Amino acid sequence: MEDRYAYLMLSLLYMVAWGIVYWKSPWKRGMVKVGAVGGIMGVIAEVWYFRDYWRPPTLFGEAVAGIEDYIIGFALFGVGGYIHSAFTKLEIDYDRQTPAKNRDFFFLFLIGCASLTVFSVLLGIHSGYVTFLTFFFLSVYIWFQRPDLIHISIKSAFATLAISFLIYYINFNLLFPHFWDQYGMLEKPILGFRIANIPLSEMLWHFTWAMLCSMFRGYRNGVYYKSPKLSQA
Repeated sequence: MEDRYAYLMLSLLYMVAWGIVYWKSPWKRGMVKVGAVGGIMGVIAEVWYFRDYWRPPTLFGEAVAGIEDYIIGFALFGVGGYIHSAFTKLEIDYDRQTPAKNRDFFFLFLIGCASLTVFSVLLGIHSGYVTFLTFFFLSVYIWFQRPDLIHISIKSAFATLAISFLIYYINFNLLFPHFWDQYGMLEKPILGFRIANIPLSEMLWHFTWAMLCSMFRGYRNGVYYKSPKLSQA
């Protein structure tokens, strides 16, 4: 298979994971809406990543944003954001619901974009470091405000990590084993270290992204969930 299909295959494998989560999730409409926004962000994000992270071949050329970015952005927002709802079946605690934090959530979005732009583009720090540290510290910020979301955040991070490892193993060991040697730009401490031919930076990205993304719905909408024991009662 030609290298230009490597990123597309990665995106489609994530869509398989998205389909499973969608099938199990009770909040299907929200998952689609979030995915639509995530697709746009997947395209925009390459402004940061094509500079120093990777230069993947796509259907439109090397390091050209396209349909692959939209598909994987769509999938990652859905998987990371809703995997906990699909498999834990937590119920909403309507007695504890608080007003939505749309303004605060928007500020967090701006802070995330500003962090990547300032530290990566302006200061020249590798976007691999900047991204997973930004995701991590934004997660910690939400944890302090909503400690009830910590268990959802951590469980989602590990579940997404397991899914991502399987997808990457298939794509970058069985289908395109030379991909990161040829198209990656990860010759940095930690970032370039590989496990089963999978860059550690990619696993850190997906882990911290799910850690953060899984809390978006609860934090922005002021939604609280019943404890697992109460949900099963």
